[in-house]
Amino acid sequence: MFRSMLILVLIALVGFFSSGLPIEINDLLYIPVERSVSYSFQPAYSEVTNPQTVKFAMTTTRTSVNIQGTQGKNIKIEVFKDGNKLEAVNYDEEASQIPDGNFTITRNNPLIVQLDISQKTTRLPDGEYIFKFSSSNSKLDSIEPLDLRVTYKSNPQYYKSLNYYPKGTMGIVLYFPEKGKNYMVPVTRFVPYTQAVLNTTASNLVTGANFSTGLIDTDIIPHINKVFYNGSTVYVDINSRSDRLKDNPRLFHALDSIVYSMCEIPGMERVQFLLDGKRVEEISPGITTGSPWSPETTPAAYLALNTVDRYLIIPYRPDTSSAGSIREIAYILFQTLKKGIEDDHMVMPVIPEEVKLLNVYYLHNTITLDFNPAFLEAYKGNRQKQTMMMDAILYTYTTIPGVQYVKILIEGNDQYTFADNRLTNRFKRPLYINPETN
Repeated sequence: MFRSMLILVLIALVGFFSSGLPIEINDLLYIPVERSVSYSFQPAYSEVTNPQTVKFAMTTTRTSVNIQGTQGKNIKIEVFKDGNKLEAVNYDEEASQIPDGNFTITRNNPLIVQLDISQKTTRLPDGEYIFKFSSSNSKLDSIEPLDLRVTYKSNPQYYKSLNYYPKGTMGIVLYFPEKGKNYMVPVTRFVPYTQAVLNTTASNLVTGANFSTGLIDTDIIPHINKVFYNGSTVYVDINSRSDRLKDNPRLFHALDSIVYSMCEIPGMERVQFLLDGKRVEEISPGITTGSPWSPETTPAAYLALNTVDRYLIIPYRPDTSSAGSIREIAYILFQTLKKGIEDDHMVMPVIPEEVKLLNVYYLHNTITLDFNPAFLEAYKGNRQKQTMMMDAILYTYTTIPGVQYVKILIEGNDQYTFADNRLTNRFKRPLYINPETN
């Protein structure tokens, strides 16, 4: 019966066409809504290198489509590398004309969303990827995603850690959260010399990170009334009227920034937060401040955070609780320096896989690391990476309690030079890590 009716309709259509009368087939046959929507990029392209933002458009060829909009969650992106889907890739909907609530897509009123897929946001390492863009609205599930080939090619620089400061200045080590807010990153800022180190540290934290570092450059520190110390405790008095007290996720990182930065000042070990001069159990809901905060002091491996523009070495603390000796801690840290962080490809290992730690010795305040000859070949021809590797080793092994100096051997021999360092010497950690400017 259905087939007979379809044949009759087709015959009717043939009759119309043969009569020369204009006809839109959509006028006669129902086309599902989801098939009337198309995706495009503005301007049109199919591949990009080092993108910052893209404009993704949804329009309809004929039938209007009503969808439910949700600010910041209108577009779905799936990312593939060598045919394998990657999980938890970051991206941001930066701008859209769609409000929360109903939105009607028509031929003359497309939905246009601007998305940030920069490498700093996606946190994807260098390479080629296929991005698949589609609407997150359930009405449009059946539409094929729009593909975009994305290539990331970064060229980060590394600024060597220093043991000196320009004349008339002093170096203060400040900690800022990186954009993903997963790590506290130390950077050194050189400022005019002053004896008011606590206040200078506080005011520079409020200023935020230098843009060139690739870290969070917006203000996150709440307004501070005053800073003072008693013994080894720094007291930071926060103004209760500061709007930044209401942003709990950012506030937690802001307070951590204060703690780690203040405890870089010689003799300072902990921070007690006050609210308008009074100690309170919670400075904001869920953030307890009744007792002083202290930075973590367990041994840390310093790894390379790629902020796309720069490498910054950052402390990452593997579990060393099972280690019963300095030797065992040293090997755990070495493996971390070689492997990096498995689920974050923007935090990179600093020691190549072929380098092996043959032996470890500890005597008094000096740890001796005996490597195979591959150590001398590491990053050959790339002095910046060699310098970064050397800095990372010095910062890493001096986080072990009792270690002040690092001695490096190659199969028991110290008659070598690496990254302009004569291995006949023993080394202390440099004073100023990750200088903000070169």
